Amino acid sequence: MTKRAAHLIVFCTSAAVLVLEILAGRLMAPYVGVSLETFTGIIGTMLAGIALGNALGGRLADRHSPERLIGPAMALGGMSAWASLPIVSAAGPNFGSNPVAIVALALLAFFAPAAVLSAVSPMVAKLRLTDLGETGEVVGGLSASGTVGALFGTFVTGFILVSAVPTRPIIIGLGLLLVIAGAGFSFKVGRTRPDATMSAVALVVFGIAATTGSPCQFES
Repeated sequence: MTKRAAHLIVFCTSAAVLVLEILAGRLMAPYVGVSLETFTGIIGTMLAGIALGNALGGRLADRHSPERLIGPAMALGGMSAWASLPIVSAAGPNFGSNPVAIVALALLAFFAPAAVLSAVSPMVAKLRLTDLGETGEVVGGLSASGTVGALFGTFVTGFILVSAVPTRPIIIGLGLLLVIAGAGFSFKVGRTRPDATMSAVALVVFGIAATTGSPCQFES
């Protein structure tokens, strides 16, 4: 993997996590309200997902070929993002607005995509670490790219996207980009035959997400 490709992948997956974090508050708002407690629960949940994803991603990269894992992880992250839409719509009305309910709903809907997408960074680092003498430069550089990606996702979503596009289309579009990118990466590294099971699951999840209605007549 080239240095440019590695940094681009880490940048994009980190940006995707923060896009979801910003949008989680808007998606959950009709059910749990908009408050400090809401965003505390969401931020804490996303950080927990990031931590677990980094740990599991590193472990998997040591046991399997990371080159074969990155594409499926990106695609699965996109499908998990899609799944957050029907999960919030189905579970949201059954939750209250207390802190435990907020964290529980955030866990159900957004923990998985945060964890799966965060697993990509250590896989990329494993591929780039061909010389132990460059460990600091590789790990530090990828960490910086991830942070810049997170900043990009935060600012673009908060200042531009949410004022121009409704929440659900943004999540559907984000998931589609991740699935396409994951499939493209897998094809590039030699998995020329698409996995039928994953393709079928992607179509089903996409269909459910695309047809999930919003409880709001309009978003402000």
